[in-house]
Amino acid sequence: MEAKLGMDTRVDLTATESEDRGKAGRRAAAVHVWATGQDDNIGDSLLRRGYLNALRQIGPLSVWTGPASPGFVSGLGLTDGDSQRHSFTSWYWSAMRSALHRRTFVALNAGEVPVSRRGAARLTSLALLVGVCRFRGGGGLWVGAGVPNTHPALVLAYKAVAFSSVYVRWRDHISEIHVAKRGTAPDWAFALGTPVAEWALPSVRDRLAIVLRGDRPMPSADWIKWVRGLATQHSLRPTIVVQVSRDNERALELAEALSADIVAWNQEDHSVQEDAARNLYSKTAVVVGDRLHGLIVAATEGAVPLGWIPSSKGKIQRHFRVVNLDWVGKFEGAPATDLPPIDQAKLSQLRLDLSSAVEAARHELQATTAELKQQSGKK
Repeated sequence: MEAKLGMDTRVDLTATESEDRGKAGRRAAAVHVWATGQDDNIGDSLLRRGYLNALRQIGPLSVWTGPASPGFVSGLGLTDGDSQRHSFTSWYWSAMRSALHRRTFVALNAGEVPVSRRGAARLTSLALLVGVCRFRGGGGLWVGAGVPNTHPALVLAYKAVAFSSVYVRWRDHISEIHVAKRGTAPDWAFALGTPVAEWALPSVRDRLAIVLRGDRPMPSADWIKWVRGLATQHSLRPTIVVQVSRDNERALELAEALSADIVAWNQEDHSVQEDAARNLYSKTAVVVGDRLHGLIVAATEGAVPLGWIPSSKGKIQRHFRVVNLDWVGKFEGAPATDLPPIDQAKLSQLRLDLSSAVEAARHELQATTAELKQQSGKK
């Protein structure tokens, strides 16, 4: 809290204290973060929460959320030290003013950042801002993003920001090909969730969770049969989890087809829905789906994730490959008739692989955060 001092107020500081405060003031950096996302998707808010947690290691945050609802913002986990801006113009010029007077960093959005005309225009303006930030020892930060498609002309703005930023890490390898070879790091969602040592034991996990997109065809009878067989083999109760509110209708269809329970989404608060999903996943042995962050959140609670959905198009495999869990997307896009059974020995091995991979991903994200902090400390 700031205190306004009158002219007659005495503040007794030793020379050392005064010098230390002066150094601290010079070291402090401002961080302006782009953190917009889909308002009905808890995956979009929670992954950015991991990003914001890391960026606070650098300095106070000014967060552009766009016209986000209070429900979405609840999932971001903003603190009293953060400021929120709904307007891009207001956020941008606040960052520009800061860049002209102090060490300032602009953190570009994590998550999926598609290439588009509107996006290219925004990235062009941000490239200018990043350039100004560098004059006072700041710059651009872009960690945990994925650029899933490209366009020879429009992608140039994305490349310009990536090449001029002081620290960049992508969440999938294809973004290195599309934009710039700057390395990868696990999705920020892996930084959240229950510590591996505290995961529930397999003996108390009696659920098979399904988390599916509602904008793709209803799975075939063969896929329903495979899921039902997996549940029967391991004595698991099928349960549908809704990560994105617009998937509710598909979830109801699946629940009827599988005689399954459902964790529906009937309110807007992201933090409440996330807690409900995590509670279910802590009781889940296996989760099958094509919602990337449904699988990641489940994985961070100890449920074995399988992106084995015939209509899926490669997104699951790209992101889990970064954390050395290639088998999560091994049968992504394959016909349901090609999906193999999973016996108890195989499931136990997958659990061991998962625990090791999640531990390693979290260590890597801790190292990424340390690198962010170190890079931002350079003058």
